[in-house]
Amino acid sequence: MRYPLFVLLTLASTYSFATCLDNLPRQAPDTRYEIHDDTVLDTYTGLTWQRCALGQQWNKEKTLCQLKLDQQRLFTWGEALTAATLVEQGWRLPNKNELDSIIDRACTGPAVNETAFPDTTLAGFWTSTPARHSDGYSWQIDFATGTLIALPTDTKLSVRLVRDPDQ
Repeated sequence: MRYPLFVLLTLASTYSFATCLDNLPRQAPDTRYEIHDDTVLDTYTGLTWQRCALGQQWNKEKTLCQLKLDQQRLFTWGEALTAATLVEQGWRLPNKNELDSIIDRACTGPAVNETAFPDTTLAGFWTSTPARHSDGYSWQIDFATGTLIALPTDTKLSVRLVRDPDQ
């Protein structure tokens, strides 16, 4: 399948390499994670994360997350909650504290450990936590900066799934 140049440029521009400040302690150092091909165990929290966002697929040979152009990669909050239930093995949408736990505020563009979570888009990722201050809003984390923001639930964002320690 061929895609117009503007689509390919748009997809390519959503990825970047993190810039981390040397004078700030890393909140998510490599030693925090045990990497198992397409999953990551956070040894601090006991949670297991998918290395790739929904709409991406782990490529073991190239050690990166590749876009799956035939799959949805941006979701409304309702779609994100539903998509999480369709994935097998106990995966779910993380709450805001869980998703925030993998943010590394010493880094930007993306604000995450790129060894554990390569090819993370510079986009917002939904959490399962609704915003209490206003109906129709839920919390998301902007992975470009690590900022927690409440957005309307009809906004299209990325999704990264998590699994509990006993799964």
